[in-house]
Amino acid sequence: MQTTEILELVEQRAELASNQEANDTMIAVLETLAERELDGEHDNFAAQLPKEFGELLTKGDPKDKDNFDAEEFVRRVGQRLDTTSDQSEKRTQAALSALIESVSDGERVDMLNKLPKDFSPYAVWTA
Repeated sequence: MQTTEILELVEQRAELASNQEANDTMIAVLETLAERELDGEHDNFAAQLPKEFGELLTKGDPKDKDNFDAEEFVRRVGQRLDTTSDQSEKRTQAALSALIESVSDGERVDMLNKLPKDFSPYAVWTA
């Protein structure tokens, strides 16, 4: 999937007012995902994303990765976006599900296996 297609999905799913809001959401989600320990999956997942998204995901020192649950993930995204908890949940699900859908089936499975089970509601679009 191309950058514009991914951002259109995020804008639509999160019911955002603009492409800029979708882009801000994607940046917040990718920066937060970059902070999370994924057992070496960052590079593989990033390789299948548009270049600008992949670069955000692979920022930082691999030794500085942290294990945190989905609730903390949503909180960090909300903090980056300065949104309410409900808005952050909606935007996180829109962006994370679009990212997961934009990669190959094999990479999708690998990434979902690296995330704790409590991420499942955010990684799959169900609306």
